[in-house]
Amino acid sequence: MVRRAEQSNYSLESIDRMALVLKALEQAPEQTLEQIARLSGLNESTALRYLLSLSKHEMVERNEASGRFRLGLSLFRLGSRSIEYRDIVTLSLPVMERLLAQFGESVNLATRQQGQVMLLRVLESATPTRKGAKAGETDAWHATSLGKALLAAMPGAEATSILKGGPLAAYTPTTLTRYDDLLRDLERAQTRGYAIDDEESVEGLRCVGAAIRDHAGVPRYALSVSGPKSRMPYQRTEEIGTAVMKGAAEVSRALGA
Repeated sequence: MVRRAEQSNYSLESIDRMALVLKALEQAPEQTLEQIARLSGLNESTALRYLLSLSKHEMVERNEASGRFRLGLSLFRLGSRSIEYRDIVTLSLPVMERLLAQFGESVNLATRQQGQVMLLRVLESATPTRKGAKAGETDAWHATSLGKALLAAMPGAEATSILKGGPLAAYTPTTLTRYDDLLRDLERAQTRGYAIDDEESVEGLRCVGAAIRDHAGVPRYALSVSGPKSRMPYQRTEEIGTAVMKGAAEVSRALGA
């Protein structure tokens, strides 16, 4: 019985030491045995044993020319598979439910899909003011907080390429249809960290949105809260915008950004 317990403790200690070695290797593209031992807190002979063991499983590679060690391709494959399994809707749902409970207004999740802004999930307010949007529907880039949040988070050239694809349609009297006006609005969104649709897509509707970045840091999704301007006055916009921005950042971290 005692021997089994000792073996169990030894196994756990081995895993801990492997983790220390891998985390040490994470600090730089390639490192010497001396550097790895120092960063992991292990002596060089112990660190070398773990490095050689990890090498057998392609988790660590050795540069034969320099003698330095680096993380192996097996870890890249495992990491890629982990990211692949992270479903954006599943990861976003707790944040969306929290925003719905906090503000009582509809919460929307969208993605960039074939050059369009497509809704992935909508949590409706208990007191909606219009026919609810549905997953699969598309939003305008320039007239919605989801679209503008994505544009504001993109490199300028990419955003310009999307906007130059056609005229900026007017959905309401307040839709921004001049490029200069829209670009100034996107600059304000960059500064704030969230975009505002001020009755630009639907009259009487106000919406606040923020971009969600994927594991590579690309703004691929967006989160928003929308409601009637009577319940979302300007004084409340900053509070909602800050909460949406923090929620989007939380999902981004879950995706590996």
